[in-house]
Amino acid sequence: MITKKQKQVFDFVKAYRVKHDYAPSLEEIKRKFRLASVSTAHYYLKKLQEAGELKKEFNQPRAVSTIDKKQTIEIPIVGAIAAGQPIETIEVPDETITITKDEISKQGKHYALRVRGNSMIEEGIFDGDVVVIRKQEAADNGQTVVAIIDDNEATLKKLYREKGRFRLQPANPTLFPIYRNEVEVRGVVVKIIRNLESQIDKNQSDEKYTRRIDYSWDYRGENTKTYTHGIHTYPAMFIPQVARRLLETYSKEGDTICDIFCGSGTALVESRILDRNAYGIDLNPLAIFLAKAKTTPINPQKLTKEYFALLGRLEKIKKDGIKKPNFKNLDFWFKEKAIMKLAKLKKTIQEIKNQAIRNCLMVAFSETVRYASNTKTGEFKLVRIKGEKLEKHDPDVFSIFRKKAEANIAGVGEFYKGAKKGAWTKIIFGDSSKDNNIKDNSIDCIITSPPYGDSRTTVAYGQFSRLSAQWIDLFDDPNEASGIDNKLLGGRAAKTLSHTLPSNYLNDTLDKIAKQDESRAKDVLSFYVGLNDCLKRAYQILKPKKYFCLVIGNRLVKQVRIPTDFIIAELSEKIGFTCEDIFVRNIPGKRMPIKNSPTNIVGALEETMNKESVVVLRKN
Repeated sequence: MITKKQKQVFDFVKAYRVKHDYAPSLEEIKRKFRLASVSTAHYYLKKLQEAGELKKEFNQPRAVSTIDKKQTIEIPIVGAIAAGQPIETIEVPDETITITKDEISKQGKHYALRVRGNSMIEEGIFDGDVVVIRKQEAADNGQTVVAIIDDNEATLKKLYREKGRFRLQPANPTLFPIYRNEVEVRGVVVKIIRNLESQIDKNQSDEKYTRRIDYSWDYRGENTKTYTHGIHTYPAMFIPQVARRLLETYSKEGDTICDIFCGSGTALVESRILDRNAYGIDLNPLAIFLAKAKTTPINPQKLTKEYFALLGRLEKIKKDGIKKPNFKNLDFWFKEKAIMKLAKLKKTIQEIKNQAIRNCLMVAFSETVRYASNTKTGEFKLVRIKGEKLEKHDPDVFSIFRKKAEANIAGVGEFYKGAKKGAWTKIIFGDSSKDNNIKDNSIDCIITSPPYGDSRTTVAYGQFSRLSAQWIDLFDDPNEASGIDNKLLGGRAAKTLSHTLPSNYLNDTLDKIAKQDESRAKDVLSFYVGLNDCLKRAYQILKPKKYFCLVIGNRLVKQVRIPTDFIIAELSEKIGFTCEDIFVRNIPGKRMPIKNSPTNIVGALEETMNKESVVVLRKN
């Protein structure tokens, strides 16, 4: 027997799962029913679980679901399996888990194992998770299997048959495969059950704030290039699935959104699709250019017509009518042949009268500049290719452009259909700590992903943007493009370590870094001084009781992990926010190295950022 209120919560959870495929958060339940706290929301869920109306998967937040008792099955957990080096084989059953019958195949017998180690993290299998195994003695290439090797040792790996041997491949780029002439297969993974509680930082017991890990925010394997999201590469891009979910959770249709570090405009595109008005602010001219292009609906038929007309004109332009750009080191970054073709292409695009269409095709040109240059395109910093590779480098400029433009036209067409006609987007070139003509108490929700640190020592947004900015005339003097990084957040180091920022986490971090390198500590301080100013302005423009969501990374400096999420929470609460939640997501697809050498010691590798924290603040 459940109460009327419990029934209402039950119905809400049921409907939410049908729409989203996952359960509402405690915060969403709290706001839906105007409860006093998330603890009250948790109480209702607990009572519904006790009444047998809801089930909660194995220690997994946001994973409650309604129960059809006739459709459940008990699976025995028979021990542990190594997602690392092999360990002793399967033990005897010690407990069971309950899952629905439709979660696994009706054929075959099943058992479950606890995972130890992190060799399968790129398959979404983490230390402490539980995997459900279908018993079978054979497997296809590429399947994740329970394999028995050597003296009855068990391991969890992807299985591949090679000539004369088997390869057990970890899904972790830092680990090596295992090769064996013989392998005994004991089953194939058919389901992963997250054990999030074991993933929470073990060192948090005495902390002021708590991080929780929520793997439902990973979006591993999902397409991040929908609509106009894929029309141009940009460093450390905010993936659309995260932006969309934050918008759906903390705002509603018709709201006015602001992204105070909008980058190339991911949150702005999603706002337009979800019928939200939006402001975007950034200090990088290329980011502003891209964000405007990505959020401008263009009739795909008109765009296609202009594109083919451009190709026709391209063939008619004579060499003597082409003007090369004039910026420093042009010949260092581009070969003469590429320069002339790029100049010819640029002139042809500039002849297009419709500004929106011209800018759209100029985005494809910007990408072409990057791939036609003498730079390593896998780097975000400007790194020139060398030696034999440089000698052989002969980019087909027009072919690169056609490929980029035609892909972009498809994305623009998708956005044109999906963008809500009544919503607006305003892109502002400016400093987010300043006024920017956005009225106080006018914004319904702020959703943003700030830089992880200053551009000079983390992601070099300015270096990445420089060549494109010079070619597409984003500066009156193209040589000014070399100074972009100095103007971004934390671009100039603090002169002293003295400061007034009210954060014990920051002070502790600065002390640790300064003991090794005082100048690097000043770099770090400068970033947080600038960020704090932006937090203050965000508080001013946000309406009372509304939400401010930041997706950030806790970077490593001099082997010191900087708790940016905790620092932001601490600084924000001094300003007038309440920190409602901090949760962690894995970064399965972001182009950032898992390991690098932040100490500049040859051979010394350290983990970088393969996780992000989402900090949820509410204005008091």
